Amino acid sequence: MSTKHVRTTGDLIRFGCALRVECTHCHSARTLSATAAVKGLGLVAIKGAARRFRCIRCGFKAAKILVLPPV
Repeated sequence: MSTKHVRTTGDLIRFGCALRVECTHCHSARTLSATAAVKGLGLVAIKGAARRFRCIRCGFKAAKILVLPPV
């Protein structure tokens, strides 16, 4: 079994992964497909994308991002 290093939103598409974005304040969560992540964020590093998300529920601007493996 190989280890995949997903560092950018382009890697999400290449490996078929998805993103799970969780609010650090109210703990609401949302899952984004790879294409939705690229469409909304562009081709960026995933590490820096966390500060670009704003929670729909509470408006807090801090997120925890998890990369979900392909289904």
